[in-house]
Amino acid sequence: DRFEDPAEIGRFAEAASGFRAAELGGRRLEALEPADIAPVVLSIREATDRLFRRAIAKGAIVAAHLPDFLAACASGLSGSGAEIGAPGRPFGDPATPIAFEAALAVSALSLLRDETVARLRICPNCSWLFVDRSRNSSRLWCDMAVCGNRQKANRYYRRRTAAREVTNA
Repeated sequence: DRFEDPAEIGRFAEAASGFRAAELGGRRLEALEPADIAPVVLSIREATDRLFRRAIAKGAIVAAHLPDFLAACASGLSGSGAEIGAPGRPFGDPATPIAFEAALAVSALSLLRDETVARLRICPNCSWLFVDRSRNSSRLWCDMAVCGNRQKANRYYRRRTAAREVTNA
């Protein structure tokens, strides 16, 4: 878990600014004091994981599980003067940076949409939650380049090993 080290929060924010530029509408993420925001970031992450992991298991969000999630997101947004939620620009004005914890809260809250909850999955390789945005909702892994590749390589290895055992028997 990288966020246990607060310095990783700053590095993650910088990487996500580029990697998720389209999703963020070009708005840069800013983590000015990673050590100060670490408890808020971890709280949002853990509350999001608990709420949606349970939602996947039950097929719907249980209302009793929402207060912790909403409180965690509220703590990420409190103190932020950022303007968010404009049509087509959920993360606000791309000309100004947004606090990482505020963007994390906005992103977590966006998962509450019906169509998104229905597309949430748990990766069988790493156990991370991910949103299946494939056209027919058939994606298996959080990231094909990492988890999908590992799963396919493991299957290939097992098939080859089994074939060798049959030939050597």
